[in-house]
Amino acid sequence: MPDRLSLQNTSSKALESAISITQQRHNIISSNISNLETPGYKPKDIDFKTAMAQALDSEPKTGLARTNTGHIGRDNGSEPEVEPFEENGEWNGFNWVSIDKVMNTMTENNLIYRVATETLLRKIAIMKEVIREGGR
Repeated sequence: MPDRLSLQNTSSKALESAISITQQRHNIISSNISNLETPGYKPKDIDFKTAMAQALDSEPKTGLARTNTGHIGRDNGSEPEVEPFEENGEWNGFNWVSIDKVMNTMTENNLIYRVATETLLRKIAIMKEVIREGGR
């Protein structure tokens, strides 16, 4: 039977993965914005759904945990793959960066990040309350 109060349960790991992926994606999106005026620049991105699927599939199915970074463990592929530029993008006569698309992507990414962080914070608050009430 799974331990429902575990700090490392599946939903917490999924939320942590979502937060990590959106942070990495934010850096890539910021790079796209920074290169807005770079001639011929081709924007990059991370496919959030694919990265989440990889992160969740990489979790070990056993109860074993790597307690020391020196221990041998499986490569969990924690770095999502950066998608190469697709040629069907919009050429603006200068480069392939569409500020509208980049800002939409940034907004979507920010929303996912906020939902994941707020959900994780609520889970932690519930666990704190359970611990507090359990001591009575």
